[in-house]
Amino acid sequence: MTYSTKQLADLAGVTPRTLRYYDKIGLLKAQRNPDNQYRVYTQTEVDRLQTIRFLQLFEMPLAQVKVLLDGPAENLTVALKQQRKRITAKRDQLSLLLTTLDQTLEKGVDTMTDDEKFAAFKDQSIKANEQQYGEEIRQQYGDDIVEASNKKFRDMSQAQVAQLTALQQEILDALKPLVGTTDFNTPEAKRVFKLHKQFLQMTWPSEQYSQKAHRGLAAMYVSDPTF
Repeated sequence: MTYSTKQLADLAGVTPRTLRYYDKIGLLKAQRNPDNQYRVYTQTEVDRLQTIRFLQLFEMPLAQVKVLLDGPAENLTVALKQQRKRITAKRDQLSLLLTTLDQTLEKGVDTMTDDEKFAAFKDQSIKANEQQYGEEIRQQYGDDIVEASNKKFRDMSQAQVAQLTALQQEILDALKPLVGTTDFNTPEAKRVFKLHKQFLQMTWPSEQYSQKAHRGLAAMYVSDPTF
């Protein structure tokens, strides 16, 4: 079976313009009808488009998608398995939010404790962090420390969560003027260090923080592009 550009666009939930662009950049090359030179898509292109759609679910750049599709099959398999993990984590996050919403509808906001109201949002933050950095931080610090840190976050009051969120933003704002600098002895750089130390002390298990551990985390930031 073959599809016209519009038929495949409707089937895949994309626009005809998107398919024409994919053809132009060599990501999804259409066949040509010999009678009129219109684009047509065979089962091979349909299967390739399905894979493209899976890889794009979390905004993977098209250039990277093309490299995976045109490269060794084992690399594509690894990438699809990673996407499956991300989809599963996202499903779990939404399930947590739905559970909390159902509790709100059943109990009413006034009868829920503050912890019940925000537990799902905390778990969502933890799962998002695990999804993005879990493998690296567990290799670096071990499962016990990561789980203890997650528990510490779950046990925070809403005031503490608000304080932590404000501290994160303060760190980001303070870092912006320092991008590209190599002088770390300025008052501004020292302030960022102190803010980051405060952040780690709030989120790490109480016995975990040390200057050595802080330096190790900084080295990970520099060496691992994930961070």
